[in-house]
Formats: sequence, C-alpha cells, structure tokens
Amino acid sequence: MAVTVDQVLEFLNTIAPMKTAESYDNVGLLTGSSVENITGIATCLDITQEIISEAVSKNANLIVSHHPVIFHPLKKVLAGTPVYSLVRNDISAIAVHTNFDMCEAGVNDTLMELLGWQSAGVLEQTQPNGLGIGGIADLPLGFTARTLAEHCKNALDLESVKYCEGDTHAITRVGVCSGSGGDLLERAAALGCHALVTGDVRHSVWVEAHTLGMALIDAGHYGTEKCASHRLAMLLSRAFPEVPVFSADSETEPCSYV
Repeated sequence: MAVTVDQVLEFLNTIAPMKTAESYDNVGLLTGSSVENITGIATCLDITQEIISEAVSKNANLIVSHHPVIFHPLKKVLAGTPVYSLVRNDISAIAVHTNFDMCEAGVNDTLMELLGWQSAGVLEQTQPNGLGIGGIADLPLGFTARTLAEHCKNALDLESVKYCEGDTHAITRVGVCSGSGGDLLERAAALGCHALVTGDVRHSVWVEAHTLGMALIDAGHYGTEKCASHRLAMLLSRAFPEVPVFSADSETEPCSYV
C-alpha cells in the first residue's frame, strides 16, 4: 500500500507536534503536495542543491529536513535556488525544526546520547508536559574545560571545538543545547551548571561566560545538529518500512578549517 506525504506528516506531528515549534519557526509541509505517493525519503539538516540532486538520483520525492528550506518570506524563486529545484523536480519538503529539538528522542536527546550523558532535566521548560529547550547532565567524574572540550570533539567526531575556561576545575553539571544556545548561558548558571555545550556562540556570550565563571564549549551549529538527519532516518524507516529512507550522504559541514 502506498504511503503519502500526509501520512509522513501525521507521523512527524505525533512524535514532534508542529504546535510546539517556536513562534518564529516555519515547520511542516513547505513545498509539494500532501496527497503525493512517496517513492523514497531523504533526510538532512539543510536542503541544498546537492541534497536535492542526491534525492533525484535515488528516486526520493520527499525530503525531511531539520532546518526549514523556507524560513524568511520569499520575494523571488529563481533557478539555481533550492526552492525552485524542489518544485521543478516535484519534490515535497517537510521541516521539523524547534519542535524536533525539544521532543523526546529529538535532536537534544540524540546529542546527549552521543555525548554519553543522561538528561537530568531541561534547561528551559517551554511545554506543559515538562519538555523544553536543551538539557542538563550530571556527570559522575569532573571534567576540566579542556577535557570537556576534547570529549565533545571526539564524541561528535569534529575537527575542532572552541572553549573557554571557567572558575570550576571539576565540572560535574553541564548544560547542553544543540544549534545556537548561547542565550541560555545565564539560565544554565542559575541551574547550577559549571559549563554549557552548544554552538554558534557570539563574542558577547564568551565575555558573559568569563564574567559568570562558566566554562563554555562551542561545538558548532552543524556539529551539534548533524545527528538530526540520522535520527530522522531511523524514526521514519521504522515507521514506514515499505518506503526507502536514507540520510543524505551529500551533506557536509558548510565551512572548512585550516
């Protein structure tokens, strides 16, 4: 029996309800038709031309991404852009963004698993059921800021991470937030965290960390969220075993290091 885009959307809405997304977000079906029968599903962090080409070559007519391919209002849809290519190739696109960040088995839970830590709560509760943004981990053995940074680098298979020292040389409570969670630094400190692991840290947040005496680890937006694609592929393949599902091989870190 054929699986439609709408069935996948309903499943994703069950595990990561669209209504729980932040107000600024743009989630759900962004291009395509909800009644289309699915020939294959590609998952990714960001929908790029390379991802679309891979989907076409593997006969996938649905891409489920973490980041919305349409985030800000569009004034033009021109050739050579992902939105144009999606429509031209008759590919539907679904985004599960902040709703997938905070749901059970979502991005932050997956990040915690990769780091080998168990969640002791959320950094900021945003839902009545206790779910929210980020997480807290209590660690049995204290890290230094450097060894914590090295642990994140190795566990997430990264080329490098940035970090700063804090006042505590035995870090036993850590705040974790995938993507860009620097704004939660003060919240993490208030919850007794000695360090925060996140990405996309602004200069002002590094200065704030120094003022608070907090260790801060910047493992990158891509580094802390690339796990989203594999988790989505796993969840979708279990829910729809009759449909080919794959995490896109063509997705790479958008920047290089020297």
